[in-house]
Amino acid sequence: MRRALLLTTAVLISSSLVPAKASDPEVEQLKQMIEQMRQELRQVKEENRELRREIQVLRQKIGGAPVKVGKGTPSFKSKTGKAVDFYGYFKIDAAYSDSKAVGKDYILFALPEKGNSNDDDFNLNFKHSRFGFLIKTKEGDYNILGNFEFDFYGDMSGMDDPNKAGIRVRKAWVQFGKEDWNVRAGLDWMLLTQLYPHLSNFPSGALMGNIGYRIPQLRFTKFFKFNGGKLTTQLAFDKVWEKNPWPGLDSYIDTGSDVGHPDVQGRIAYDFKVNDVGLHFGLLGLYGKEQIDLVSGTDKTLDIYAYGLEAAVSPTNWLTLSGKLWAGRNLGGWYTGGVGQGAVFLDTSGTLKTKYPGASSTVDAREIDAKGGWVELTLKPSPKWVLHTGYGVDNPDNDDFKYKGKVVTKAMTKNTMYYANGFYKLTPSLGFMMEYLRVKTDYDFLNTDGTVNRFQGSVLYFF
Repeated sequence: MRRALLLTTAVLISSSLVPAKASDPEVEQLKQMIEQMRQELRQVKEENRELRREIQVLRQKIGGAPVKVGKGTPSFKSKTGKAVDFYGYFKIDAAYSDSKAVGKDYILFALPEKGNSNDDDFNLNFKHSRFGFLIKTKEGDYNILGNFEFDFYGDMSGMDDPNKAGIRVRKAWVQFGKEDWNVRAGLDWMLLTQLYPHLSNFPSGALMGNIGYRIPQLRFTKFFKFNGGKLTTQLAFDKVWEKNPWPGLDSYIDTGSDVGHPDVQGRIAYDFKVNDVGLHFGLLGLYGKEQIDLVSGTDKTLDIYAYGLEAAVSPTNWLTLSGKLWAGRNLGGWYTGGVGQGAVFLDTSGTLKTKYPGASSTVDAREIDAKGGWVELTLKPSPKWVLHTGYGVDNPDNDDFKYKGKVVTKAMTKNTMYYANGFYKLTPSLGFMMEYLRVKTDYDFLNTDGTVNRFQGSVLYFF
């Protein structure tokens, strides 16, 4: 109504004007009134557009249709008003292996060919699915984050029974800080594995050239920005977590906690561009110890250390070459080096093993050195396709499997992977993945090796 009245008034005034000199004060006054009415008319039009948008939103709500929200809108709020993002994906895997390997839902290494070659295997599982909660707040000058994340590998005793899969904690950490620094405490990935290969096979190259895993830690991070690049410095104190002792032993000794102090991990990474080529370089370091109780009643302390280099080069936004090289000592357990073999243990029967026999059976122990790494090529030919191909190797020192005239005859002396996979996004939420993985495990003291070819197809639904 207001718009029509303004329009009619403006037309009548314009038509009633008679030719006059530009200096006539009345004519000038009428022109100013007309211009003011035109501005008010434009304002009314904008108000009408906003009203139409609001009416449309109300109609959608009344009709039950979803109303679009902004990208930064949280999934929901907690009881105390914290913004919480709920995220995750379903991942259904079907895999065929032409020979026996350690693992069915995923594989870590191949078994020796004798008695295991040409013995194929098929598996279908959902355990790689995951879900999580990311909590974000800003209180005063501090940005505060918290993250819980879970998957379904919690009950390994029922590995072959899908109805007994248990929920497992993957991450549980809190972080606080400002733009150029933060402190993170809880369960998260080690600094050793911030750059990693992309495999559909669940462990992402563990025991095959990619070291590091998730571990409880206290991490400090500081950022520096200069010359168009960003320098990241990180220091973490982690719980030493070897896979000792094993269930069924006569005594329980946590060889990591028993040493009385955490391990220390460090990382320095620099990200920058040269002529539009993205470059990433990083240096890695680890130092720790574990304490072994011997049958003599004394203790023996074993060193744990690693050092390495990580790098990535992106000449374009659709091509990236990345990789990591490392070397170290006593990298079994969650450090996932040495093909899971960190040390050798001589027991009271005179047998040399790579698993801790327990305090009442261990005569002596020594660390195993290892070296390895991985390289990966990533291609993104279109927004719907992501392709990866890569190689990795974990190579323990064979001489370290020999000690005091004994030898670990079943030692895995080398583990190598070759892989290629492709991910196709059918819709923004639904995708399909295919992967070929070839794993070759050497058993030099058995004069044999093991090779498995694994073909895996996956359906993924992100939410």
